[in-house]
Parts: sequence; structure tokens; C-alpha cells
Amino acid sequence: MDAINQSSQGSSLGYTEPGLTRGRVVTAQGVGPPTGIEDKGYDTEEKRDLSPSNQSYQAAWEDADSPIQNSTFESFPANATVGNITIAPSDLGNFTEAGNSSHFNTSLPGNLVLTGNVTSIGFNQSQESNSTDSPDLTSSLLSELPHDGMKKSDLFLGFLPDDGAAGGTRQTMAQLNSAVGSKAAVYGWYAQAHSGVPFDGSQLLYVIDDVKACNCVFQPAVMPIGGWQGLTSEDNSQAVAIANVMKKFTDEGIPVWLRFAHEVNYYQTDGTYQGTAADFKAGWAAVSDAIKKIAPSVKMWWTPNVSSAEDYARYEPDDMSTVDLVGIDYYPKKLTGSDFLDVMKDFHDKYAVDGRKFAIGETGLGWSGSLNDKVNWFNQICDAKASMPHFLSMAWFNFDKEYDYKLAGEPTLNQKFTSLIAT
Repeated sequence: MDAINQSSQGSSLGYTEPGLTRGRVVTAQGVGPPTGIEDKGYDTEEKRDLSPSNQSYQAAWEDADSPIQNSTFESFPANATVGNITIAPSDLGNFTEAGNSSHFNTSLPGNLVLTGNVTSIGFNQSQESNSTDSPDLTSSLLSELPHDGMKKSDLFLGFLPDDGAAGGTRQTMAQLNSAVGSKAAVYGWYAQAHSGVPFDGSQLLYVIDDVKACNCVFQPAVMPIGGWQGLTSEDNSQAVAIANVMKKFTDEGIPVWLRFAHEVNYYQTDGTYQGTAADFKAGWAAVSDAIKKIAPSVKMWWTPNVSSAEDYARYEPDDMSTVDLVGIDYYPKKLTGSDFLDVMKDFHDKYAVDGRKFAIGETGLGWSGSLNDKVNWFNQICDAKASMPHFLSMAWFNFDKEYDYKLAGEPTLNQKFTSLIAT
């Protein structure tokens, strides 16, 4: 794959927050929890530089021997036929269905599930259709997750691999999967959409081969940097550009859950994102509309930063029917035993309704804890599935940055993680 075209996206932000008290949200009144948050000891999420550095990881991907440069799809052993539709291995790369078809829902061996709007074939190929039937969102989301993907307590699991931009070692998902002997079900990554610069998705497209080899759900976080130009009802050009990039993934049969403007309620306080909640809502509406028209199989995923119920309500999209998934990004500063449920349960119960599901786009410890601390937090999250029935998946922030967040990717960690998901 060609090297990233930096000129099209601008230079990497490389932004940090000097002077920010770790684990606290910056508010208009200074450093501290947002108004209305009771300090229960877990603190609000610590913030990190979430921006992959174009310069830092470009060289890592130019290695022709990299696992990602030689990735292939798994073989599909036999033809499958539904009615008059026959799907052979050669069809998997570009399977299509005629538009305006009658709605059907048929399950076959080999993880083949066909619906009027969504198809999951072995590696969870997403299919877009012109069917006017309303899709069953729950079935659609579940069908996109790999049946053989990493799980614990019936919760699908995955990672945000280290991009190598902040001092850690560059990881691919292929390397992580090999290290732990299991296949990640979800794959998180970051990209910046700079205001006034048409989004070309180069940061995301740079990992497309690794995503394809993963056979998992891709969870890109697209960050609107520097303003909301092209993300309004009057000018939706940037929204269209984002949707066109997402379509490049779905055209390859990759399911996509898009975290647009993740953690907006935090990033508008530190200057990473500009404007107000109203700007975000207009941007969300523009992107969701463009996605619906250009890449309708993409799921829109609203993921604010951990905060108060009032803050979530202030930033919830105006039309919640455009939201397919919800979740909260959260990095606790210490553990008391019920931290995850204390923070997540009310949000889950309020917003994971009407077919919407709940998922964690990124998490880890908010301090330099021990491996046992990481394991305890990981287990808390997985155990919460029993109390949060609409909880589908979790992605671990597997970075080495201001301290080591990793839970996999090193021999000692790999052994522990392998035993962790086996129980």
C-alpha cells in the first residue's frame, strides 16, 4: 500500500494537554469533574493524544515483510445457495444483491446469514441494498460480529493496536491475534478530519489490509479537527467525503461501526474540537445522512466521554433514530469493585433502547496500574454483560504512551491474556 499522503490531510496534530491534571475533565471553570458529577473515587477519564502520527508509523508499514503486507482472506470451503442466489468463494470479495429485493432472513451453516439489507458470509461481509424494508438492527449488528471472534462472558472483544506514534512499538492486529492465539472481534483506529481539508481517509486506508485479514468489525474514530466546515446542512461536503471513505471499507466486505466525533463533550473543552453541542449535532446529522445515502450498511456509534447524565443529554443527537450504537469512553483512576456498572448501567438503560446496542469503543486503566489491576478492570467489564443485556463488545486501548496500557503484545501479557479469555 502506498505511503500516507500527508499533504492531503495536513500534519499530525500530536496534541497533548500540558498542565492537565490526569483523570480530570477540563471545564470552563478549570480542571475538575463536570458540574453534576459526584466524585465517587473513580474520577473522570484521563485524556491521551489519540492522534496517530503520519510520520511515526509510515516507516513501519513500508516493510514488505510486514504481516499486513501479505494478508489474505480465509478460504470459504463450499458454495452456498439460497433460492436462486449462489455464493461461491470467488464471490466473497464483491458479493452483491439486486436492489429492491423482497426481504428475507435465512440462516445456513458456515456462518451465512442473509437479510434484505445485511449479509454476513464467513468473514462478516457487509452488503448494501436498496431494499425499502426496515432492517432488524439487532440482527444486523450481531450478524456483523464474527462467530469465531474473541469473547469472554459472551462479550465480543478486540483492541486498538498501538500506532507507534507516542513511543510504543507499532502493532498490527495480525500480530496481536497471533500472540494471544485468538481472533479479535473488533478493531479500533483513529483518523482526523481537518476542517477545510477534504477527508481522504488515508490514516484509515493505511490499515485496510490488516482490517481485512482480521475478519472483524472495523471501528474507526473520525475526529473533526479545527471546525465543522462541510459538516452542516448547508454544506455537507466533508460529511460526504467521510461517507465515501467508509464505503471503501464496506465495498471490501468489512463491517464498519463509525465513531464520529467521539468524546466530543471532552474535546470541545480542550480545543481539539471547536464549537458547541449544537455544532456537533449538526455535524452528526450531516454525517448520518451522508452515510445513509452512500454507505448505508455503516453503523453510526455515539460515544461521549465519561461525564454526567446532564452532559450526555446535552450532546445526544437530535434524532436518536440515526444512532445505531451507544457507549462511553472511560479510563478509571482507581478500582473499587463496581466501577464499570456504576458508570455505565444508567447510560445503557436509557440509551440502548429501540434496537440500539451498547459497546465500549476504547478503555483501559487511567493510571499506571499493575497487570493484576488491568485484569481486574477487564473482568469487571466482561462481568457487566450479565447486567447489561444490550452490551455487545469492548475494545482495549493497547498502547504504550505516558504509561503502559497494554494487555497483550508481550510474552508475559500474552500468556495472561490467553488464560483470561479462556475462563
